Amino acid sequence: MEEQKDMGATVLSPGAERLVEAAAGKQRESNHEQLGVYHWLLALLERHGPMAESLAVGIEADSLRQSLGEELLQGNTSDPLDRETVITRARERSRRRGKSQVVETDLASVILVAAGYRLAEEEADPSAYARTGTSPSMPKPAQGGAASPAYRPRPKLLTPTLDEFGRDLTRASLEGKLNLFVGREEETQLVIETLCRDSKPNPLLVGPAGVGKTAIVEGLAHRIVRGQVPDLLKGSRLVSVQPSTLVAGASMLGELEKRMKAIISEASQDGILLFIDEVHSIMGAGGREGTSDIASQLKPVLARGDLACIAATTDDEHRRFIETDAALERRFQPIRVQELNARQTFAILAALRDKYQRTRDIEIADHVLNWLIDFSQDFLRNRYFPDKAVDLLEQCVAYATAHAKKQVDLANAQTVAQRIVGMPIALNERLGALRQGLRDKALMGEDDVETLVNRLAITMRGLDLRASRPNAVVLLLGDAAPNSEALAQTIAVSLFGSAERVVTIDFSRFTQPHDVTMLIGAPPGYIGYSDSLPLHKVVQMPWCVLRCENVHACHPAVREVLTQALDEGFLTDARGKRIFLSDVVALLSADIAGQSRRAPGFRRSAEVDPQSGREAAEAEMGRALVEQVDIVCAEVKSSEDAERNWLEQHLLAGVQERYNKQGMDVRWDESLLEWLLKQKGASGSRRDWERLVDERLSPLLVERLPESREGPVRSLVVYWDGSRIKVEEVTDEERSE
Repeated sequence: MEEQKDMGATVLSPGAERLVEAAAGKQRESNHEQLGVYHWLLALLERHGPMAESLAVGIEADSLRQSLGEELLQGNTSDPLDRETVITRARERSRRRGKSQVVETDLASVILVAAGYRLAEEEADPSAYARTGTSPSMPKPAQGGAASPAYRPRPKLLTPTLDEFGRDLTRASLEGKLNLFVGREEETQLVIETLCRDSKPNPLLVGPAGVGKTAIVEGLAHRIVRGQVPDLLKGSRLVSVQPSTLVAGASMLGELEKRMKAIISEASQDGILLFIDEVHSIMGAGGREGTSDIASQLKPVLARGDLACIAATTDDEHRRFIETDAALERRFQPIRVQELNARQTFAILAALRDKYQRTRDIEIADHVLNWLIDFSQDFLRNRYFPDKAVDLLEQCVAYATAHAKKQVDLANAQTVAQRIVGMPIALNERLGALRQGLRDKALMGEDDVETLVNRLAITMRGLDLRASRPNAVVLLLGDAAPNSEALAQTIAVSLFGSAERVVTIDFSRFTQPHDVTMLIGAPPGYIGYSDSLPLHKVVQMPWCVLRCENVHACHPAVREVLTQALDEGFLTDARGKRIFLSDVVALLSADIAGQSRRAPGFRRSAEVDPQSGREAAEAEMGRALVEQVDIVCAEVKSSEDAERNWLEQHLLAGVQERYNKQGMDVRWDESLLEWLLKQKGASGSRRDWERLVDERLSPLLVERLPESREGPVRSLVVYWDGSRIKVEEVTDEERSE
């Protein structure tokens, strides 16, 4: 009470005393040398949050409490503010009210003013939605910069339609709801300069998806709030409007026109900046293009310069929709937004890393960020910086959050990134499985198996000289060509984990020069332009097996397109988009037989000279295509064990599976396998076995098919008795033995 006597006749109410003690408590908890603005403000918000929100419009007590707590933990107390100063100022306010006692509202008003807030009672314009911002002494909002205390929206008229159908980006910036914005100084400055023009103050941001066009506009909102814009733009409201939102629900005739008229009227007042993302969608939106759509209603207003409009679209949409409408195109000033480089992208990732360290307590080292940038540049070729690198970083943070990790190390980043793109994880194990699978099924010769696995061990790690080319290009000729489907599935399962990762294209359909449209798509305006192509599956799953069948049968013009794609690592479709083949394993099959050399003796398979197979392929398909081939597999040399494995696991297993679905449990006796191994024809082709099974074995099994699948399963054993194939039915006891 002595301290109160020293202050004069004015005394503190019990509630005011508790608020003063709470601020001192915050100082002690934080172990800070002196009281600061943040101690007072945090104590006020914790004890009297609703009161603070009513005294200074624009405060959100919950979010500000969290920000203040983080600032105090980091040792930031803002400007010094001792208790004597606060009580003295509060006493003056109390006396002006004619009161003899200092209450909580007096202290709260002093604290809020010291923090840079403008009190509601001092506002001359009660209709403004944000009378205050944060001063340099306030906690930094989510964007990373402090709001200017002088920011007050300039528009005086109410904007109910814009409030209903739009999003106020400046309000979002004040509330800390916009994303971080780093870099793009030149493009942002161009937007600001264009908005300062007397005529056509309408910048149009044009660039690929993911380069940061919308982020530039959000960065402008941050600048407006902080007052870092010319006087002409200070106090402006930046409102984003989506054409799809305007059209939604406007089913009644004239409803859309009514909405557009209201929006144009509200946006035409001084201090309103309109932002239309995906501006190409205004063409034909809500009515017939050129008459009652959104674009036709905006053109006259833009021509007169009644409102300032920022727009954004991609290069493709700008070319297809905006450039074709000269009247609309000349209303905007295009600003090209190019893809960021690795250094600029790193600055963005570093800022995001710092944000996640504050908000989620997750640490990420610089070398991990650099690895994410390199990985996205090498393996996300269909996307652009910074979007693709930011996606990888956010996925890594989500991974750490889900697994309760406090740090994202390089191993975590590699696991997350490889899983996103479908890249094989544990590559050595997968290559070992591929080697064993190819040997067991005898789909390639031993030398070809080793060559393929060794090449994939290099290319799938990105260590080859030309990383843009496919991981491997295999040409199957002669006896190896029929193995194309089985080989593709084996590679897909072993490397990529699923037999669905096979994209098959039959080139025998492309017999005319114009059939190239069936491969890369039809030109705009032609039938099939919007149709999906088999190659589009490669975009969806870049790590796959691309199986090109009957390459020898297509027109040379089509083969030339394929040759160029294998050489450069990508195809350009009819829409101008690149389809990258850098991560595929390409299997080419052709019905071409090289010169064989027959070993002495009878019924011995002919051995195909690999070099003669390559020469035969060059003579048939051209040297340019064959030069892109890494491995020419012209025959299948295999041991007796490999042949037995192929019979059991491929040929007879397929027959067994089909008859199991018919209610028959078919087993193969060892005598049948021995007989089939001896019956391979002189040509050495596995097609001999397939014909033998179809002609000699299948008719005997068809006779035993049950009349109904609802009955008990019929168990059969097939064997060779020395003169013919026999099929016998066995009992359950015999089957179990």
